[in-house]
Amino acid sequence: MESFFLSLNRFALPILAVMIAGVSLGWLMRQKGGPPPKAWLLNTLNHDRLPLSRWENSVGRHPRCDVVLGYGAVSRFHAVIARRKTGWVLADTGSQGGTFRNKTRVERKTGLEHGDSLIFGSMEFIFCDEESERLQLRRQEEMFRRQREEL
Repeated sequence: MESFFLSLNRFALPILAVMIAGVSLGWLMRQKGGPPPKAWLLNTLNHDRLPLSRWENSVGRHPRCDVVLGYGAVSRFHAVIARRKTGWVLADTGSQGGTFRNKTRVERKTGLEHGDSLIFGSMEFIFCDEESERLQLRRQEEMFRRQREEL
């Protein structure tokens, strides 16, 4: 009888492990589906494009940050820019120099829109979102088309 249970365990446990791994992998694949969002920060000083290639992007002077800003006025871990269901959000992480959106100090999470001015310490950037940029271009094209039709 004991050998029956041992042989059953020899086959049942690996099958159970594969099933658990398959369910876990499926669950992970459904989380944050699709490719990372396409957005970037445009440096107003030298026009460098700094990609926001993750769903959550840390901004700061430290080499571990997703967006590294090598300026003394920027804190090591200055802020976080994240993509949420409702859009992009910006949060200051207790930086000494402060984080500003359109010249207003960020005290708590605040929404971002394409073209917003962001200041980290003393460095200014423009937030660019590819999806919003495409929508804006479509609206402009529609407006121009209507104006031509009126003439």
